[in-house]
Amino acid sequence: MSKCIHTDRLVLRPHRAEDCAALVALIGNHKVSRWLPRVPHPYTDVDANTFVSRARNEDEALAITLGDDLIGGCGIDEELGYWLGVPYWGKGYATEAATALVDRYFAKTNNSLASGHRVGNTASRKLLIRLGFKDTTRQWHFSQTEKADVEVQHMTLSADQWRAQA
Repeated sequence: MSKCIHTDRLVLRPHRAEDCAALVALIGNHKVSRWLPRVPHPYTDVDANTFVSRARNEDEALAITLGDDLIGGCGIDEELGYWLGVPYWGKGYATEAATALVDRYFAKTNNSLASGHRVGNTASRKLLIRLGFKDTTRQWHFSQTEKADVEVQHMTLSADQWRAQA
């Protein structure tokens, strides 16, 4: 199976070394990184190079691209995660990318899928609810960006819930 996923407007593909500058510019913006507990801030060239080197070997850590431009990232490690650069917010790209990735996930397995959002991130919450995710627990997690504990709402989606809304 190809590692790339094509949607109407986007291509989700493995990360490349040439993504590093865009990664630093996009995810390095505090408006983005503040919602991502595992992302350091400031985000440096070293962070981007380390991430891209590791991500190229993973099946589910993908760059979200619009044409030739990197606009964000998504993946499923232990849970669904995604982010977009600020210029790409509010255009439906996150929903389009996450839907395609979740669809591929449930084509391979019947295992439930976890995700979550930092409390206060209403855009992510709306996206996850739109996909069918349901609240489970709230927990505090250390945020590398904020250098403090932040509250995270955990959510889950079953294969049956996903298929029922398809």
